[in-house]
Amino acid sequence: MRQITKLAVENFFKGEDFSKANTKVWSGYECSTKLISRLLLHDNEIATRTEGRNTILIDTCGWISHTTKERLNGVLDYLGLERIQQKNFKWYLMGRKWNGDEVRIDIKNKTWEYNN
Repeated sequence: MRQITKLAVENFFKGEDFSKANTKVWSGYECSTKLISRLLLHDNEIATRTEGRNTILIDTCGWISHTTKERLNGVLDYLGLERIQQKNFKWYLMGRKWNGDEVRIDIKNKTWEYNN
């Protein structure tokens, strides 16, 4: 795991702001009593977590790239979940084909569904 990913993911889960190169973490309360953390890559929100919830949102924001996969895998690794895999130019999230659109991952049950 790249150092920038490690630092970003640590801050994302601690709820602390972070910025380095193309990666940022923003944390705040945004009209809520729960802390919200957002992981951004090139100012695109690729992961969101809300304090106290057993779910997390991830999204490629249309960027199916090595760097996007690397940052998201850092989040999944931190949670002890199966990493995003790639086979024949297709991405697989937790063993299921994934098109990169926003999904809600249930951390406790280790499942996901598209977040319509």
